[in-house]
Amino acid sequence: MIYWHQIAAGVLRLPGLSTLWRWATHPVGALIALTIISRWPLRGQWLYHWDSVNFALALDAFDVARGQPHIPGYPLYVGLGRVSRWIFGDPQTALVALSVAGTALAAILIDQLGKEWLEPQAGTWAAAFWLSSPLVWFYGEIALPHVLDAGFILLVVWLAWRCARGERLHRPLALAFAASGGLRPQNLLFLGPVFLWGLVGQPWRRRMESLVWLSGATLLWLIPLLVLTGGPARYLEISRAYNAHFLSSTLVFGPHGLTALQRNLSKLLPYTAYGIAGAGLALGMGLWRLRQAGLGRFPWIGWFLWITPSLMFYTLIHMGQQGLVLVFLPALLLLAAHGVARHGAWGRWLGAAGVALNAAIFLLAPEYPLGPEGIRLLNRSTIQHHDAWLSGRFALLRHQFPPDQTLVVASQWRFFDIYGPEYRVLRFGLEDPSERPRVNQMVTRPKGDGMGWVVLFEPELTRWVRPGSCPWRWFEGEGVRLPGWRWPPGAVWVHGPEGFGLMGGAQGEACVP
Repeated sequence: MIYWHQIAAGVLRLPGLSTLWRWATHPVGALIALTIISRWPLRGQWLYHWDSVNFALALDAFDVARGQPHIPGYPLYVGLGRVSRWIFGDPQTALVALSVAGTALAAILIDQLGKEWLEPQAGTWAAAFWLSSPLVWFYGEIALPHVLDAGFILLVVWLAWRCARGERLHRPLALAFAASGGLRPQNLLFLGPVFLWGLVGQPWRRRMESLVWLSGATLLWLIPLLVLTGGPARYLEISRAYNAHFLSSTLVFGPHGLTALQRNLSKLLPYTAYGIAGAGLALGMGLWRLRQAGLGRFPWIGWFLWITPSLMFYTLIHMGQQGLVLVFLPALLLLAAHGVARHGAWGRWLGAAGVALNAAIFLLAPEYPLGPEGIRLLNRSTIQHHDAWLSGRFALLRHQFPPDQTLVVASQWRFFDIYGPEYRVLRFGLEDPSERPRVNQMVTRPKGDGMGWVVLFEPELTRWVRPGSCPWRWFEGEGVRLPGWRWPPGAVWVHGPEGFGLMGGAQGEACVP
């Protein structure tokens, strides 16, 4: 008769396996393993976002003036990315690996905060809500810094909480705060109140010592950032130009006033709701439970200092892409976890349903559940469609259009800097007029060069074709199709702020179908 438990016990006594088993069954090891298993096989294969390309280019040449990366610089993230690329080989995999690591770090710390602020089960549920959140899951699969940033933010919050209780962790707090700023310099603003809250529990000598450590550690990334940018004056000049471009329509205290407020909230509220997702009902329960039980040991002051700066910034100054809400999302998930942990079996059923709903939204829901004109979800389907979108179009370009005979017009032109630098690309922003030429440009196909091609990288660009242009056609292959023109010698490509088109040459060259 075979006793499987005896066989298993014998296997686990093999050298190294017992240690591996103890590590995998420890809460920290289990969270790390669950993160890797759930993220790594589903990771994106192509850089997802314009900013992803900026970061990938910065791994070779750090140049904020060229948007490698964009302001404010992210020096520590780029540095970690270079180390990761040395391990994994290519920028996409290297940066996604940082996202996976950041997801695991945040899961471990939100679990610890839940246990220390609330109760042991709350920590477990908070980690479950974090790992299953469709927004967190999405950003853990792509090459952007938001989940790694959340991990560092949770580290600062946890250390500040311990310092506020009087524990002698003022030096690690200062180092973590400085590192968080190096990862994303805005964190010096967002987490400043939390850092000061932590120092309240320390004697004056440790407060001064912490500030000295913070200053020294911050200078370790700030000085290289300024030097590589061309000095403080150049850095401020680039920052002012960047802010003038991106904050002009979102600053509530600017010319757009309430329109800017409406724009920011129209992003902030749904993005936050999507991040909470299946934890939504439990969040209401957690707030009600804390209201009934009173403040207790829950550090409401630290909690409000954590979420308030970023919420005010996103509401009054600028709200960008969805991942920005990960700065404060863990604070809301902690309350949701408290609601589950405090309502017994019924709460556990509700929590399990929330986790299952989260997983279904990410793994099974379509990108556009209500049709092409409806809401768009950031989930696995979105990543798959994006990868197919880029891989198919670049494959079609390389298969049918030689770079020396092709002119590409693109709104997402930044992707060519890393995936198609051999092509000549003319920029034309679909939504942003600043990404269009200010004056008309004319490019004539030389007589001796033979037939060429003009290709529009996004089919949506066809609505900007000028009247009088030669008619465009579809080019198909590799499972995709792109609009464009055959470009005969002598024909002129006109490219300007009002649109573009292929016109006959001065000697009456005909359009070629």
